[in-house]
Amino acid sequence: MEPVIKGSYTSTFEHTFDAKGRVTVPSAWRQNNHEKSLHVFPSSQPGCVVVYPESWMGERFAQMSGLKRSDPQRKQFEVLAAIAQPADFDEAGRIVVKEKLRQGAGIKKNVVLVGCGDHFEIWDEAARAKQPPLATTFEDAAAALGL
Repeated sequence: MEPVIKGSYTSTFEHTFDAKGRVTVPSAWRQNNHEKSLHVFPSSQPGCVVVYPESWMGERFAQMSGLKRSDPQRKQFEVLAAIAQPADFDEAGRIVVKEKLRQGAGIKKNVVLVGCGDHFEIWDEAARAKQPPLATTFEDAAAALGL
């Protein structure tokens, strides 16, 4: 059986939330091997929520299935499931991020969607601007990774 090749989330995009709490996900992240169902989570970073594809949650649930209900690790998985907000694309390629998640993160209207490989982040534009810049070239990033 050949491994399933999943789409990766790369690049950075600027978008806005509409009045209904919807944000357009870049078309590059909705094509080919990208999943159509996502999960949105609060982040420990102010001004940010993280978004993982459904398969990531499925892998977590598979890990959990062999644990006893009293196992502390299972309890942590259950906490993760409780805070996950499912999000599916509408016909215009938008997902809804609930107001509670947006407010909790301090996300306003203007946002930056940042690809992180296996997931992406949605940042409040002002909060993202305050983040220190990381590697700015391929060579810098590759060197930091030891490649």
